Amino acid sequence: MRRGVAAVVELLSSFGHDNNPAGERSGEMTAACRGRFALSAILAMTLGACTLPSPGVVKASPSITAVAIASPTPPSITPPTNLVRPGTITFLSDTTYPPQEWTDLSTQQAVGFDIEIAQAIAAKMGVTATIQKTDSPQLVSALLAKKGDAIISALQITPDLQRQVALVAYFRAGQAILVRKGNTANITGPNDLCGKKVSVQVQSPEENTIDEANGGVCKANPINKQIYPTDLQAVLILKQRGVDATLDDSPVAAYFVKQTPDQLEQAGPPFKTIPEGIAIDPKNGELVKAVQQAMIAIYQDGTYRQILTKWNLLDGEIPASQIVVNPSPTHS
Repeated sequence: MRRGVAAVVELLSSFGHDNNPAGERSGEMTAACRGRFALSAILAMTLGACTLPSPGVVKASPSITAVAIASPTPPSITPPTNLVRPGTITFLSDTTYPPQEWTDLSTQQAVGFDIEIAQAIAAKMGVTATIQKTDSPQLVSALLAKKGDAIISALQITPDLQRQVALVAYFRAGQAILVRKGNTANITGPNDLCGKKVSVQVQSPEENTIDEANGGVCKANPINKQIYPTDLQAVLILKQRGVDATLDDSPVAAYFVKQTPDQLEQAGPPFKTIPEGIAIDPKNGELVKAVQQAMIAIYQDGTYRQILTKWNLLDGEIPASQIVVNPSPTHS
């Protein structure tokens, strides 16, 4: 179960720091990606309060965010001719999961790491990116019903998802350990949590990780698991020195560190990581090829790394060799 994302905002606010913004889902997407609770108004208001729309932002409708980014040079990648809306790639996204995608209530625009990847890919084709907000259980069915051209929404690449859609990988995410700045407990990875007090959200993948460790590597010296209803409480207790560490989703943990670098740090690299991908109808071979080429292009010209760095997500970088996941989709 995905933690309550609104708690991230409350926590950042309680730390008194700058709030500039830098998943197992239910239904048909459960096996495909991390779920998430609906983002509350306080999250969008707090994270979005200081967000300025990028040049060329166009509000297409209350449910659509369209962001145009001009390509600095004539596109070298042929844009698809069968887009849902001519001149723009329509990306379906459940915009409730910072830092990857969420809605800035002050502008009603989608923002985040995934959104900027979508924009950069579209720019390489000389078109714009439109973000169509779609609830996670409907993402795949909406894509196959041609409600959008692609999905970018922290989708974990699983065998089940690969049977339904073509995929272009762009990120890896998993779990991460948060500690107080200075890491006085010298925690560098999951095995170092044995005998430590560790906070997690109840019924989360991270709680399962602790239970697995206590039945295995930490059996002789078990982790003292401290469970809380929300992320807010789990991370606040770390800040208040009530525990030695907190387990969280790796993108969320990185975002906490980005917002409060003088108080928190990540202990060791993410673990239990799974690649995430942009999903495309496998019948749309033209678009699959163009997105693959554009993703490789932003990797090669440094745009991909710039976006990762901006959001403090370099740990999730994938090598160029892993971008093409389904190389031979069925052509329409």
